[in-house]
Amino acid sequence: MHALMHALMHALMHALPHEAAALKSPPALSGRLGPRARRALKALLILPLALWLGYVVVVNVMLSTGLIARLVSYNPVDASLYYGSAWSLWPGVVHVKELRLSGSDSVLQWAVELDEADVDIHLTDLLRKKFYAEDIRATGFVFRLRMLVDPTSERDLEAPHIEALPPIPEFANPPLKPELPPKHDLESSDEGYNLWTVHLEGIDTTLKEVWIQQVRYAGGGRVRGGFYYKPLRAVRVGPVALELRSGEVHVADRVVARLDADADVTMSTFDPRDVDGLDVLDTAWARVRLDAQLPGLDFIPLPAGDGAGPRLEDGSGELRTNLVVNRGSVEPGSTASYETSHLVASTASLRATVEARAALRVDERGAARLAVTLPRATLERPGSGLPPIVVERASAAFDAPELHLLRLQPGFASKVDVVAAAIPDLRWLNAEGAAPDAPRFTGGAAFLRSSLEVDPLGRGTGSLNLLLKHGALQWKKTKVKGDVAARMTLDAADVLNPTAKLRKGRIDIEDLAIEHEGEAVPGWWAHIDIEDAEVRRGLMEAAIRVECKDARPAVMLLDAEDAIPGWAAGLLTMEGLKASAKVRRADDGVDFRLLEAKGGDLAIRGRLTKSDGQTPRGAFLVKSGLLSMGIALERDGAGVHPLAGDGWVNEKMTALGR
Repeated sequence: MHALMHALMHALMHALPHEAAALKSPPALSGRLGPRARRALKALLILPLALWLGYVVVVNVMLSTGLIARLVSYNPVDASLYYGSAWSLWPGVVHVKELRLSGSDSVLQWAVELDEADVDIHLTDLLRKKFYAEDIRATGFVFRLRMLVDPTSERDLEAPHIEALPPIPEFANPPLKPELPPKHDLESSDEGYNLWTVHLEGIDTTLKEVWIQQVRYAGGGRVRGGFYYKPLRAVRVGPVALELRSGEVHVADRVVARLDADADVTMSTFDPRDVDGLDVLDTAWARVRLDAQLPGLDFIPLPAGDGAGPRLEDGSGELRTNLVVNRGSVEPGSTASYETSHLVASTASLRATVEARAALRVDERGAARLAVTLPRATLERPGSGLPPIVVERASAAFDAPELHLLRLQPGFASKVDVVAAAIPDLRWLNAEGAAPDAPRFTGGAAFLRSSLEVDPLGRGTGSLNLLLKHGALQWKKTKVKGDVAARMTLDAADVLNPTAKLRKGRIDIEDLAIEHEGEAVPGWWAHIDIEDAEVRRGLMEAAIRVECKDARPAVMLLDAEDAIPGWAAGLLTMEGLKASAKVRRADDGVDFRLLEAKGGDLAIRGRLTKSDGQTPRGAFLVKSGLLSMGIALERDGAGVHPLAGDGWVNEKMTALGR
């Protein structure tokens, strides 16, 4: 409309002098026209000028007196228009300074501000409660939006997250939902619907601020595009091109990023009553290029349980993105990365510090990979006096056939590698609040490396190599100290259930010193092979083969040493002992089946069970040549049965249950 009227008036203004000259110069033409025709021609030529003059007078009077602003602001709760000054020389085209347009519905409040603008306003649409403007050339664009606060659910209306909402001059702070229900239920019925519609097209303006809820951008930039908003009925955005230059992002009173960014956004028309939270992404296409410097991540809220919850500290670094998102789906070619040299996550009892890099990439087929590397990480227990656990060169990769921001794939592949980790004091492994008679480490160090791969079905395979140096453990009246090396191969772990099967494991114990009730066993060694082990909720079982120096530690722990007759004293040595057993640990207790143990001229087999909180029970048969002896562990203590045979031990083992 602006361009059409401008062209018409330009043509008429240039035509008037020529027409006047033509009337004077050719007398033949004036002579052919009668007085009535000449008057009609003059009127035809003067009418556009008169209409233009009338428009200028009437519209500028309406603008200067604020009549148009009062028309829009008839019900300021629904919509309010304010401007410092305004004038118009062409129909519909208004030059305005200090403009502010705001409004609300039963869910939210919003405001648009411009320092100065040339706007083509469809004046007749104002009569239909619609603010429709085109070709908006402006400076100083400000946009603010905040959701209404329900005072019945918010206990503290002066809480920081409420005080951080953007102020809107036309409305009170904080923005409370009315106590009484509205006269008309506009969310579910069209009866009495009278809210103003805002439709802006052809926006081209410099940017000052965008403030949505507690998140505020302040800085340079440019906005081009348009949007349509019919409260509680329809929203349409774009296409909008957004440029952000050397600006700052604030969350409440914290600066959380300094950035340069470009974004193109288009949102198809949707009913806001049908969209909840991030589901709005299902209506949008967006391209976002972002280069941000992050002062820290401590603004990110973490779920807190009882007492002091987890929190983040520092995390300063760089965030870069080049993403294309189509209805929530991240498109091929998209990338994102974050890098920090110092991120701290802490709870009341633990503090982890990491150097980290995370990189996301979506390949040409749409498959996504998130790669995380930790060149170094430490874990501390403040106030404990323990040195920190150190992890060197850990990495993790997560692969998915596609990436959707709203509907994450339930099955994805992952791989985790730890090249080196050190636990400098094994007291780290002691459970807090454990019973006084529970096993506990008193010293030593551990070093490990591990790898774990999980396929999209949740099946995992991996390996673990562990070395304990000078490990010291105390359990009741027994103390052990020595070196242990372990190698485990994980065959099939189901991380969804969760369950795990250990295909093969090997534990080598070297130069172990054992002390039990003042009696010492130095230089003990053992090689333990674990096969077909299974671990799942409430159950652990495995087949074990052992080769060790002698059986003395086992006899000591069974408190059966005093009950062994002289002829079976070889039980205390059984040099080069070889044994196989099955162990089952369930919620109801422990079941240990010794299938066979041989050493020297002795052989032993039997079974030991122990329910939680109960005295161990069991039976073992010891053979030496033609002689044999049974050892029974009952609730009232250990008993010896000379000359017991296979029938005796089989009966005792069966009596212990399946």
